[in-house]
Amino acid sequence: GIFMVVRGELSLKHSRLSRWLKNNLISSISNTILTLLIILVIAFSINSIWQWAVVNANFNPLETTPEFRTEEGATWGVIFGARKLLMTGLMAPEDSWRVWIALGFILVMWVLTLVSGRPKFKEKLKALRTMVNIVWLLSPAILYLFLAGAPNNPYNIKLMLIAEVGILAIYLLLWWQKVVQFYWRSFIITALGWPLLYTIWSTIGTSEFFPPINVDTWGGLLLTMIIASAVIVLSLPLGMVLALGRRSEVYGIPDWIVWPVAVGAMIWGFTTTPVLLETSRNLIERLLAFWPLLIFGAAYILQRAFKGNVVAGASTTFIEFIRSVPLITLLFMGIVMAPFFLAPGVYTPKPWPVIIGYTLFASAYSAEIIRGGLQAIPHGQFEAADSLGFNGLQKMRFIVLPQALRIVIPPIVGQFIGAFKSSSLVSIVGLFDFVGISKVVIANNEWLGLRTELYVFMAVVYFLGSFLMSSYSRRLEVRLGLGER
Repeated sequence: GIFMVVRGELSLKHSRLSRWLKNNLISSISNTILTLLIILVIAFSINSIWQWAVVNANFNPLETTPEFRTEEGATWGVIFGARKLLMTGLMAPEDSWRVWIALGFILVMWVLTLVSGRPKFKEKLKALRTMVNIVWLLSPAILYLFLAGAPNNPYNIKLMLIAEVGILAIYLLLWWQKVVQFYWRSFIITALGWPLLYTIWSTIGTSEFFPPINVDTWGGLLLTMIIASAVIVLSLPLGMVLALGRRSEVYGIPDWIVWPVAVGAMIWGFTTTPVLLETSRNLIERLLAFWPLLIFGAAYILQRAFKGNVVAGASTTFIEFIRSVPLITLLFMGIVMAPFFLAPGVYTPKPWPVIIGYTLFASAYSAEIIRGGLQAIPHGQFEAADSLGFNGLQKMRFIVLPQALRIVIPPIVGQFIGAFKSSSLVSIVGLFDFVGISKVVIANNEWLGLRTELYVFMAVVYFLGSFLMSSYSRRLEVRLGLGER
């Protein structure tokens, strides 16, 4: 490279390569020395990694004990030997086929989505695309059936009716607000489909084909993917609702209602103050005895900062409170406080409160990202929607949200990648996820001390997951005309 640049300078005729080298790497003597030094460091590092990971490495899973190890090479046999723990954790080996069925279901749905979404097949496979979308909506229940089994309990008619009424009410509300079109076929399918699915679910729960699995045995990469997927799927719509709530401009509660109610509640609360003062043991508890003063402060903030808008006040309070608390604190609170919200004697598996706490944390950050996208929409778009006679739901559904979500695709995907990687924190609260299961692997006498190989393998897996999400984000941006490859 140096010779090419020197020859080009002397002949006053550069090739494309020599001109690029001169402008970027060999523009001066100091830059040339720095370039050579960096190349030397990179070459030395690559050679050292190659020697350790490939040339001097041991790939035999039967030769992982200390007498077969060398300091010059890696012992990759631990990855193959501990593959069951790394992939599914403590789940029983006879249930591994259910994991493969779930993986096959996801791959088949992904292929059908790609095929039905191609421009040349969109019209021909319109019915298939509709069916694929419906199955995607039902996929959480299907995957739960594969990986955990249906609960073996009798029919809960009350729960079925509540869900049925709720779904139909949402459908009718969207039709009343002219957000969706009303079709009798869709209404009948919605009315009859849910009881049918619930009946099938309960029937499978009483059969022996998909018996229930103890969710606490989930672990390894399976648990990491479940937590990350659940957090990503749940936090985005919840964050959207919070962002819209924070920016809402609904008519607030007037002062003549807020202050009498606040004063009455404060007077009622002060009836407990004498008892609390008698039982207080220190200054903090004596101060907490005057907790009704917080009611007055909340009423003042509601009227002063939010003008009585309870929706904006509640959304803002939730977002700011969650963002001021570390994630690990919410995870511990989910594990410790979950029994207080359940009936005595009812046990909840550890993954559920962890997923709930993590979802609340991620939704607060997603709400701020979406709120930034909403604020980026020009005010003329809102005025144009108003001039066309759109109501609030129509304005958000057809005008504002499609533009706002396109704008925030990069930060939202960054939030998803962070949720995928930060799911490793659940190992601190006692879950054997992909990182936490390494403690079980290392505790085995055959694999004792093989931390480096495990952590390198985990780093590669996390990198591949993050890279795939980032690549899909770039492709989506290009397809929507928001950027270049």
